[in-house]
Amino acid sequence: MMELAGMTLEEKVGQLIQAGFHSLEPDGHILDLIERRRIGGVILFARNVQDPAQVAALTGKLQEAAQRAGTAPLWISIDQEGGMVARVTEGVALMPGAMAIAAGGSGEAAYEAALVAGRELRALGINVNFAPDLDINNNPANPVIGVRSFGEAPEAVAEYGAAAIRGFQDAGVSATAKHFPGHGDTATDSHLDLPTIPHSRERIEAVELVPFRRAIAEGVDAVMSSHIVFPAFEPERLPATLSRRVLTGLLREELGFDGVIVTDCMEMQAIAAHYGTVQAAVLAVEAGADIVLISHSRELQEGALDALLEAVRSGRISEERIDASVRRLLALKRKRLAAGTGGA
Repeated sequence: MMELAGMTLEEKVGQLIQAGFHSLEPDGHILDLIERRRIGGVILFARNVQDPAQVAALTGKLQEAAQRAGTAPLWISIDQEGGMVARVTEGVALMPGAMAIAAGGSGEAAYEAALVAGRELRALGINVNFAPDLDINNNPANPVIGVRSFGEAPEAVAEYGAAAIRGFQDAGVSATAKHFPGHGDTATDSHLDLPTIPHSRERIEAVELVPFRRAIAEGVDAVMSSHIVFPAFEPERLPATLSRRVLTGLLREELGFDGVIVTDCMEMQAIAAHYGTVQAAVLAVEAGADIVLISHSRELQEGALDALLEAVRSGRISEERIDASVRRLLALKRKRLAAGTGGA
């Protein structure tokens, strides 16, 4: 495993980017980002998945590329929530979605489902799951959460979410609580536009934040930010992903989260249409994000790397700020990747 002290600025900035690509085999796009730009992670989608044997071969080749480059092992992530959001669907024990599991009324079932799914992901070479979804399903007009949520009661969502986190992480896979501070009470899909949740701080503390507090207490490895404006915490029109008041002030300082903060995809229209993916990458790191997720375009991935390097070289972002993120990322990689299969 790399040590921070021996890393160049380019290597350190590379660790902050997680990138997607568009093929079943490692192509020139992703291999160049790993070997030349030293990116820290790769995200897989259904477009990268054929069957379990192919996925295992793919992740092995990606890690071999990182090893050849002399860089840290990769985070290889996926959205495998179960139910309607699952990227690997053939040859695995495809679990029900969150709402179906909660309908069964058993926290133990939530744990077992996550443990089995986590062990399968780990066997495929995937070490981060962007799950569970801790959004509270309290807006029937929500076009994007719905059955991905464990339900409409904050304490129940917290209970099932904590069980799922334990399951994934006992399998040696980093769980990710999303979408902080909550995407349940919106009537807009942040893939398409920039939603606002106008509630008071007191209401958000009593509802949306309950599952996230529990996840932090449970020791969740990562938290994913939402591209949603919360005026109660951020008076400027900045979504949580780009808000220092939300990511650093609320999540780090008030809630005491010291794990990895990852952005939702920066090519979603809530970010791309209003701020531009490349410049938003700099804003997200300034706000406190450790991983900037750019799922599709090589041009935007390279642009974000260049913009972050320029931000450090110009003094806009201190190298100490980058070091803080890299320290967290390397520490978690040591914990999860050096420990074999964890509790599996």
